[in-house]
Amino acid sequence: MGIFTRKFATQTHVSRRYAGQETHTKDLHTTQLTLMTMGGIVGSGLFLASGQAIHDAGPGLIIAYLIGATAMAIEMTALAEMSAADPRQGSFLVYSRRALGPGFTFVGGWVFWFSSVLNLAAEATAAATFSTLWLPHVPTWILSTAFALVIVGINFLTVKGFGEVESGMSVIKILATGLFILLAASALFLAWPNVIGHGLASWSGAGGFFPHGLRGIGAAMIVVMFSMSGTGVLGLAAADVQRPERTIGHSVRYATILVYLLYIGSVLAITGVVGWQAVPTTAKSPFITALHRFGWPWAVDVFNGVILLAVLSAMNAGLFASDRVLAGLARAGDAPHLLQRMPRGIPRWANGVTGALLIIVTLLTYFLPKSAFLYLVTATGFQSIFVWMLIVGTQIYYRKWLKEHRPNHLKLKLAFHPWLGRFELLLLLAIVATAPLAPRQLLPLGLGLAVTALFTVAYLIFRRERKTATSH
Repeated sequence: MGIFTRKFATQTHVSRRYAGQETHTKDLHTTQLTLMTMGGIVGSGLFLASGQAIHDAGPGLIIAYLIGATAMAIEMTALAEMSAADPRQGSFLVYSRRALGPGFTFVGGWVFWFSSVLNLAAEATAAATFSTLWLPHVPTWILSTAFALVIVGINFLTVKGFGEVESGMSVIKILATGLFILLAASALFLAWPNVIGHGLASWSGAGGFFPHGLRGIGAAMIVVMFSMSGTGVLGLAAADVQRPERTIGHSVRYATILVYLLYIGSVLAITGVVGWQAVPTTAKSPFITALHRFGWPWAVDVFNGVILLAVLSAMNAGLFASDRVLAGLARAGDAPHLLQRMPRGIPRWANGVTGALLIIVTLLTYFLPKSAFLYLVTATGFQSIFVWMLIVGTQIYYRKWLKEHRPNHLKLKLAFHPWLGRFELLLLLAIVATAPLAPRQLLPLGLGLAVTALFTVAYLIFRRERKTATSH
């Protein structure tokens, strides 16, 4: 998804559009917002990239998930505080412009969009990987490119009723993952005769619960951060919530609890049934590997179909949202004017530009069929950390503005202000510092830094040209 906008497409309450402007009815409730948020978070990061994370950290990956989910909860609460007190269309970019200035907003908006494209390419590659279960002889690059083309094509059309589909897919993903965890637990602790499980032997033997120690946990952190991105729907949907401080606050709590349960439960279930050493990295989903142990081919096909549709729906919503972020940059004067055009409410020029870059990035699987997914995951993970830092940094300074201008609306707060926000910034920097523990992450880290530097230089040039034009 785009990293923070993957499920913005689920807003079915967009009532009408005039000249590209959208009007909304405030009818989102807690269940809908929680499902939308979980739909953005739960994707290929859990269903495919978790294999690499388990390979790095073993069953001790649950510690990395605890750290990542805690960082996610702080970031979501920081975003929720601003969104609940000052609900606006545009989410954190609106707040960062006021709190940090146009420079941070320009760079953050473009990094936001570019990382969304990388995330979409990762999802397309994951979808191709899942499809090889049924089409083993079709090259991954052909499948991933085909999926990307289909999703881009769909986003040139209207999306009426898409919200119900997205919410439904979120329910299916959550229930399917929960059922998998319960199934694995019953097989392990009730000793099903037809399941070759490892259970406690896997968690205590083969190097123990932490086969690679703290180094392994650190090496898995960037993949963990990728798997928990997609939280920005809280801000993007704020203007469509009747009682934002209550609805958004409850959604943050429920989404955080679900992430803790689903992610930690999945790791214990997979490593218990399969054993962490036998978990594939990115060749196929570790969930599918575990389900093969039950000897139920139909269950493998059904679950593979669920995660394939889930990834594709996430792609569709993510592209829907990233197109509108690019159009929003154009409306703010930070992108070419042409990209803001929205005939019949569809940002077709923005979709064309986003789609073209998506296709180019997706073709990376042709040149790097075995490593493209991990490169995209780690690059997206680094850039999502940058955006999270921007959100938390914005909250630290935006709190003062809220106290002065909207004190009666400041009911949902990030605790221990500003120290918890500062702790979050240090934690995110520490996670970035884990990159050398996994050499495969150094190239994506360099790409992320280079892209951020490129957009910074672009802003400096843009600002100078704007000042020159104004002076004349």
